[in-house]
Amino acid sequence: MRKNYTVDNNSVASNPGNTALNKVVWFRHNITTVSTLSLFLICSLLATIVVDTTYSFILVIAIFINFYYWINKREHFLSGHSNGGIVVGVHPTLVAVNGDLSKGYGYFPVVKIMKRASLNNVSIGDRVPTVALYTASTNEGLAHWLDFNPIPLSYATNNVKVTNLAIQSYPNEQWDQLEKYLLELEKPYKTGLYQVDKEQSSWNEISSDSMSVLDDLEKGDKSIDFKKIVIAVIIFIAVLYGLKFFI
Repeated sequence: MRKNYTVDNNSVASNPGNTALNKVVWFRHNITTVSTLSLFLICSLLATIVVDTTYSFILVIAIFINFYYWINKREHFLSGHSNGGIVVGVHPTLVAVNGDLSKGYGYFPVVKIMKRASLNNVSIGDRVPTVALYTASTNEGLAHWLDFNPIPLSYATNNVKVTNLAIQSYPNEQWDQLEKYLLELEKPYKTGLYQVDKEQSSWNEISSDSMSVLDDLEKGDKSIDFKKIVIAVIIFIAVLYGLKFFI
């Protein structure tokens, strides 16, 4: 088993992505984020060399963020759980994926609806292979994962054989289940994480406090926004540089 640095090594996906990340393909789907991170690294390097060596600590932060970002994306598609998604909206593109947030016992079915604007040339009903990582709660006593983040496999590779093999790895039962769960959701579909099959699953066995955690997540995606982090640090650099004229 490969050793991961940003992904939990104690959890093993039943159907791992096993797909090598093509950085060029990823860039095409995430131009703003990748460009922002790269610009942050370049500006930090120039500030350290040209302006003042005291900016080297900002450079270290920039190197760490860029390193972590690319390692995390690589491990996402290698070790994450591969599952099928269905396009449920266009303009913008919305993709729905079902999953089980169980940690090995119980059954906690959910449907995640994501906006994937860069996923072009698709129609409602199209099947899309995805790879997801699961997010743990800070509450270790929580009986299930807190969230999961499915990303289309086409964001990592343009190899048609790889995506076709992924589609073939999903059983028909998985597609039937997703279509059934989508009937429980209100239309028009909106992005978020939704509990489904509440009466027949383990959702009806856990405390109201645990349920409220998922209710909060249903309001939207809570994933880390690297762009906001970088912008905040750039503003911090500008403030430090401005203070030099007053000290």
